[in-house]
Amino acid sequence: MPFLLPLLYQLGLGFAPWQAGLLTMPQALAAIGLKLISRPVMKRFGHRRVLLGNTVFLGLTMMVFTQIDRGAPLAAIVGLSLAQGFFASLQFTAINSLVYADIDDHDASMAGSISSTSQQLSLSFGVAVGSLTVAWFLGHVDQANATETIPALHKAFFTLGAITIVSSLTFVGLHPADGNNISHRNPVPPPRGQVRADSRAELP
Repeated sequence: MPFLLPLLYQLGLGFAPWQAGLLTMPQALAAIGLKLISRPVMKRFGHRRVLLGNTVFLGLTMMVFTQIDRGAPLAAIVGLSLAQGFFASLQFTAINSLVYADIDDHDASMAGSISSTSQQLSLSFGVAVGSLTVAWFLGHVDQANATETIPALHKAFFTLGAITIVSSLTFVGLHPADGNNISHRNPVPPPRGQVRADSRAELP
């Protein structure tokens, strides 16, 4: 999104580069604000539910950008940018913190290296996929003509949003208790039948 939004703001909406830069600031502000509530969110819902739901919301906010054109109010652009920055920051926080789940202290440095490498790879992969998608829809369009540029960019936003929503399936395999030692969430109780069986096993 940091790659696509300036294209939409400059090529599509006709903003100057400095104006497009200012319009990306709400994402950074939302990311900072998210850090204040990320731990309560993780503790309340757990990593699995957060990643499943937030990935869908993140994809939906990308799709909503298809409604932004030259007639869109500035407040709508800022509000949508705030929402997108919030969900994107929550996604990074949940994924990066999950790396340290169930890791001993002496393995924390290795987990940090893996997390840093994975983050750089994901960012690079995201820019590459975004660039290819935009090139596919924008490559044969007169970029000086906003009536052609905006629909092409809208198609790119919709496609990337759909890909993001589908990618939420990668988190289905997580256990509901994964990451609880990071978020300090109460462990999920085992099924009732299992509790009874364990209780009988402990009887003398």
